[in-house]
Amino acid sequence: MSLLIPTLAPSLADSAVPASARQPPRRVVSETGREHAMPWQSSRRRPLVSQTWLVLPVACSFAGRAGQRRVARCRRHNVALRAATAESMASVLSQGCPLIAKVAEVRASRAGDGLGLFAKESFEEGDEICELTFDNTTIMKPNPDVSSKLESGDIGALAFQVLKASRSPQPGPWKDWFETGVSPPDAHPLKLLLNDPQLAKYIWSSTTCGGQMSGLALQARDDLEQLQGSASFEDWTDTLALVMSRSVIEDREERPLLVMGLDLLQAAEDPVLKLELNYGKEGAVLGLGGRGPEKLLGIKVIALETIEVGTELTISYLPQPHAGGYLERYGFVPTWLQGTLAESAMQLSIAPVDDEDDFAGIKESCLEDLGLSDAPLSFTFSLSDGILAPREIDEWEKKSELEKMTHVLRFQTCGGTDSFLLDAVYVERFWYNCNFRISRNNEILVCQAAMAECDRWLERFDAIEAAGSRPDCDLAKAADDVRRAERELLVSVKLVFEQELDLIQIDDTIRYWADRAMDEAFPDRISKNVQGY
Repeated sequence: MSLLIPTLAPSLADSAVPASARQPPRRVVSETGREHAMPWQSSRRRPLVSQTWLVLPVACSFAGRAGQRRVARCRRHNVALRAATAESMASVLSQGCPLIAKVAEVRASRAGDGLGLFAKESFEEGDEICELTFDNTTIMKPNPDVSSKLESGDIGALAFQVLKASRSPQPGPWKDWFETGVSPPDAHPLKLLLNDPQLAKYIWSSTTCGGQMSGLALQARDDLEQLQGSASFEDWTDTLALVMSRSVIEDREERPLLVMGLDLLQAAEDPVLKLELNYGKEGAVLGLGGRGPEKLLGIKVIALETIEVGTELTISYLPQPHAGGYLERYGFVPTWLQGTLAESAMQLSIAPVDDEDDFAGIKESCLEDLGLSDAPLSFTFSLSDGILAPREIDEWEKKSELEKMTHVLRFQTCGGTDSFLLDAVYVERFWYNCNFRISRNNEILVCQAAMAECDRWLERFDAIEAAGSRPDCDLAKAADDVRRAERELLVSVKLVFEQELDLIQIDDTIRYWADRAMDEAFPDRISKNVQGY
């Protein structure tokens, strides 16, 4: 039979999603005419369910819930038995991703838990091992219509699509993949939510990713209302954790992709492979010509070093040494990111618009006009990248993480005596103006907001340590290392803004928006200032 899943009417969906969510990758044009690709995804405003429905096939009827649960348990047991060897996954891989199956074999991993891929051939540094396209590989992208209807967004869309494929009466590559018994790590935060809530809470309180972890748990509960009983909370969180832990690459708009074969690549401190997105226009030859906007054509698998036959193929899951990020998304902390001497990173999330801001509507419109989103933006800091005082530059891609965060905070905190910049005369340049100091008062608010965000996490870390109720397990010990390292980074970021706050209160030579506006209006003023007149 079929199960009816409520979705939103097209008219309601269109009105609920900002225009930026329905546009191609957002770009900002600076005053110099250069285009800047912006990194954050569209925000989704999800209204109440309407009277349209999406049909999801299920394996058994509603009659007899107990019988349904027994069937599900038996099915999971049989699937797990089929997953005991690498042969079942190799068979699926030969059909779903033959290019990977040609150059790599599936065996028990030496780099991590579970299965891995091992080279069947030798490759030199820089070799393109293969190019995976939508024609030769099974690649799952989040369905934007489903993403906009689920609180868990793109991750929820992938989970929904995997569940739908697994329950389809028709054979298919994702159904076969699911039935090999693929599963997320037992330590994934979403699994711990049910299996060990105390440990889950301890982990969430030990990393600056904790807000995202607990937020996704709440979103998963909200999604159950949309799913209307088609999945239990355990099944839904299991599938969410599965697609999170198996998605090792994102597109330009930071939407996760599930790629059969690549999900078997283990993470390593010194990976032997890198994955490159290949974008182009339809019909283009060697990158030239074509028609329409650029779109994702495929993924190139490139050798980073000489690879001998039998070498395990590994990649880096995250661009920075972010132990909390690994824990949040993949359910483990790599060994090279554990211990007092390991590299570290931490993450802060800042929303460009405060809901309680009197000018929130104007700022949201400003962002929407630029094709940007008012969704929170995450900034990842690491000591290896350096944590230095922010510079004033107008190219987003060249900004450090701290400079990007400062830009967003200027936008967020602008108001009061600076609110004239949101008037019709200036609002079109408002986002651009936030590349630079707006006023002394605004800079003070920026510093105070950044310091308060650091303090919020430091206080949370203090509270979990003061509680003295650490679970006795290796994962809790790893969480302790994460918290210690992130504490040091929070203190470093806070110190930068403390120093900036001291500087702007005593340095009368700092230039603000009014100074730049006067220089624009009276160019001779600049030369006179230089000459000391």
